[in-house]
Amino acid sequence: MAGKIDMILLSVIVPAYNNENDISIILDAFSKQTLDADQVEYIIVNNNSKDNTKGFVNEYAKKLPITVKCVDENNIQSSYAARNAGIRAASGNILLFTDSDCVPEPEWAARMLEAFDRPEIGIVGGAIQASHGDSLVERFSSEANVLSQEHSLKNPYLPFFQTANVAYRREAFQKAGLFRSRLKTGGDADMCWRVQKSTDFELRYCDEARVLHRHRTTLAGLNEQFSRYGRSAVYLNRLYGTEIQPEPRTQYFIRKGVSWAFLHLPITLAKRLAGQATNIDLFREPLRLYIRWCRKTGISSAETAGLPKELDIEYLG
Repeated sequence: MAGKIDMILLSVIVPAYNNENDISIILDAFSKQTLDADQVEYIIVNNNSKDNTKGFVNEYAKKLPITVKCVDENNIQSSYAARNAGIRAASGNILLFTDSDCVPEPEWAARMLEAFDRPEIGIVGGAIQASHGDSLVERFSSEANVLSQEHSLKNPYLPFFQTANVAYRREAFQKAGLFRSRLKTGGDADMCWRVQKSTDFELRYCDEARVLHRHRTTLAGLNEQFSRYGRSAVYLNRLYGTEIQPEPRTQYFIRKGVSWAFLHLPITLAKRLAGQATNIDLFREPLRLYIRWCRKTGISSAETAGLPKELDIEYLG
């Protein structure tokens, strides 16, 4: 669909990497948005994909009743660099971000746009809810509320929103700068904090604007997620002096693991066989230990490697 650029109020920006096989899910969700299609554009940023993500998006978009752009960020492999490319290509004054593994509810875009009802509102975050998953890892992550904005809103330094569901006024990027392109993690907080520290813009949380987010399905996925959280804690400490919540020594994990295997597991297994416990009850404790261990390794690797180079902030003209 050809967009009417002069009517566009909202630009939705999604980084994509090797999403040829599943990007249609979020594109279909975009086509079901209740916001007037003339008021919104959807920008998919192909971040140096090795598959045919860009070609698929361009072809699939032809049959959708919405404006879809596909732009490239092939120089820097980072979702934050991809978001910056989307910002530069955007026509709207409100820039709304989500991830390629999210599924926005139909009212999402309209609710986020409505939340900017005062000029003082510069950042709006929406709800992130877990989509239904059957694997043990997905059900554990859902129970632990891993992706909720509640955790980031309670950050002791300053509240922030995850980029899986957040919108900024264009002016915020003009005043505070763009995302740090070279960061691989921690950029959500960094961007939100810079806006709060360098402007008078207010934050707002809009619980009615929801996206469903797919949890990791494997232990390897959990490892990637929580080691990244550990690296993020170190990066933000180096940038802002925030406290790094420490993880215990290795002996703690060994002691807890042995305790689970010889004390908790036999009791819970008996309950499971009697139909009085679930698989989550069986493996909750080792999974909790596992994600803490993954975060610990992320902290260690980031402390050894230090901050990425070239963290200069670019500004939107």
